[in-house]
Amino acid sequence: MADLTDIKEPVAGLSAASSCIRISLSPPSPSSPPTPSSSPGEQELLQFRPVYTHQCFEKEFIPGWTPLLNAEQESRQICHSWKDNSESDDGELHKSYQHFRRDQPEEARLDVHVLLSPSCENCQIEIKTEKYEPTNNGGTEPDPKRVKKVTFGGIAPNDTQHDGTQIKQLDIEDIVKQKMSLAVPPIVSVTINGNSRNELVPTKEGNKANDKEESGSLGYLPQPIGQVLKTYHRKIKGGSRESAEESKFVIALADGSDPKVAKYHHYIQPLARWFIETADDVDLSDTSRGSWKVMYLFRCHDSPSSPQSTTLSLAGYITLLHVHSPFRKPRPGIIVRVCQALILPPYHRAGHASEMLNSVHDYANQHSTTEESSGMDILEINVEDPAPAFVALRDSVDYHRFVSFYLDDKTDMNYLTEYGVADKEYFLPVLEEHLSSVAESMKITKRQSQIVHEILKLQQLEKWKQSLGSIDKSKNKEELIQQVETNYRLMVKKTLRSLRKEELGACQGGKEEQKALLGRWFDEALSHYRTVLRSRIK
Repeated sequence: MADLTDIKEPVAGLSAASSCIRISLSPPSPSSPPTPSSSPGEQELLQFRPVYTHQCFEKEFIPGWTPLLNAEQESRQICHSWKDNSESDDGELHKSYQHFRRDQPEEARLDVHVLLSPSCENCQIEIKTEKYEPTNNGGTEPDPKRVKKVTFGGIAPNDTQHDGTQIKQLDIEDIVKQKMSLAVPPIVSVTINGNSRNELVPTKEGNKANDKEESGSLGYLPQPIGQVLKTYHRKIKGGSRESAEESKFVIALADGSDPKVAKYHHYIQPLARWFIETADDVDLSDTSRGSWKVMYLFRCHDSPSSPQSTTLSLAGYITLLHVHSPFRKPRPGIIVRVCQALILPPYHRAGHASEMLNSVHDYANQHSTTEESSGMDILEINVEDPAPAFVALRDSVDYHRFVSFYLDDKTDMNYLTEYGVADKEYFLPVLEEHLSSVAESMKITKRQSQIVHEILKLQQLEKWKQSLGSIDKSKNKEELIQQVETNYRLMVKKTLRSLRKEELGACQGGKEEQKALLGRWFDEALSHYRTVLRSRIK
């Protein structure tokens, strides 16, 4: 049976490789650039670790290197919380740590600190190494499944894997040039234990080591990349501050056919590998699949040279592929596909992603009125291979937009009020014509139209149940609630059955196994829908 942690979404600082890597954005004020000796506070606010490291380091560990002691201890706590099991061992580490042998002093500790420029067009790398000294964990640390002995300089004598091949510690040069360079912007400097080692800076086409002034003061952008669509304010939480700071943010839309936009995006997009499991580079100039636009999120900062002006730093982006669909029924148009969405960790949980996704819809609604549209409307916005977190975001945005749409235009949606919640007919499947009408009006897929209808009916069901509390005191109240909940469950299950016929058909346990599987899918959908109902769009 597969380990459940193999399918659970990882978190930052969980794996051995992630605990060896820190990423920092410059502090909020452009007048104080990041330095390795900076005190906590400002920089602590903007420091984070990767979530995914598998694209750079196979099996999520760096051969021959363990994290610094404090990072390893933090990783233990993260692993304990991540497993969400009160009975698990507090001293347990993620399985990626099983590649190290804990009783060998030849092991070494490693900290790779990536200091991003505010624009994220380039970065500095500062590396710290320490000799490994085993710690006494009170006997709580499990024996590793694979025993490896490495030396600081390379292969340890007579040390082999189970397949007989020798284990080699990864060189610092290889860590920088072959591994880290895959997931960071162009590297402009490298230091190891305080000593400059710029000979380790990768030399490849597009490296901006000698192009530091292009982005403005201290690597900040002098203006947004693309056309400004929206500005708003958000509080910045975290760090050691007692109160959150409010900052101005800008959402801008850039055309991928612009060489300057393509160049900028080429520099920043490797960062996505740390936070998106299947992230890959996009060539914005490649129009073989369609045309590209990028929606950027920038944070505004006071300019040190002019109090009246501002500079900007990168906070996130969404790549949008525009695909012409000339044979689409009932009319041709453009399909916009959200391919990659990234909000940098210091700006998580502040409503930025929902602001950007709503801005994508606003842009789609206004597209037919712009000169560049060539008379073709954007007909649909969909998402390419969304991660679970993005599914939750999309469903939340779609639902709240649907509610606004429903409240503003009830005359065209009378079918939602034709029956009451207690009526069995209320939970009959929504007619195809209604699903299609909502999908077309909201520029979403028909499946998304179905989902928002199911969430709305759940919300109405819960509202109806609350109304019974003060009105109906009869003994039949519980039976009535149970019957209405059954009607809702059968409606959702009918949809699930039609969508997942192949999976149900593959069940070898017959009808009982199918029934159990449908029950599990319904429970997952219900939990997800309730999460959407609890969410608030800022």
